[in-house]
Amino acid sequence: MKGIVFTELMGFLESQLGVVTADRIVGAAALPNDGAFTSVGNYPAGYALKIVEAAAAETGLPFERLLQDYGSYLYTSLVVLFPAIISHYRTAEDMLCHVASHIHEEVVILYPDARPPSITATADGDRLHVLYESHRPLAHLCFGLLRQCLVHFSDPRAITWQDGGSLHRARFVLAPALKAAA
Repeated sequence: MKGIVFTELMGFLESQLGVVTADRIVGAAALPNDGAFTSVGNYPAGYALKIVEAAAAETGLPFERLLQDYGSYLYTSLVVLFPAIISHYRTAEDMLCHVASHIHEEVVILYPDARPPSITATADGDRLHVLYESHRPLAHLCFGLLRQCLVHFSDPRAITWQDGGSLHRARFVLAPALKAAA
């Protein structure tokens, strides 16, 4: 997995928990590289999962929530790091429908050895169905990225996880939020 995911994970932990706690978490993860990452390096996805597991143990927060929250943080970071890519899109739906055909193509141009996940978005009226498929078990990270994408584009739709049976393959639905009864 590309190093930028790890350097941003460290930024997430430091911003949410402080530098001292982030360092303690990385130490507890007991990684062979001692948590030394560069944005252009390649590292096993398992390293990120070990860091998030250690953060969950340190904070008492659920692993899934931390990974989703990190996905939201990562989306915001990617908007800042790659504004030329994101600026092509005016809506969340437009962007999500072009992840495979544009965004992940750009990722491979920038990082030729990258292996991005498959993201397929299909519109169905006011709903958008998003399918995540990857050799990495990061469906919770994808959920957080999707959640922040909606926020970024001021899209009022809610995101639901249709089937949570696999962290390698997940189906999400973006649909109008249900209004509370008066």
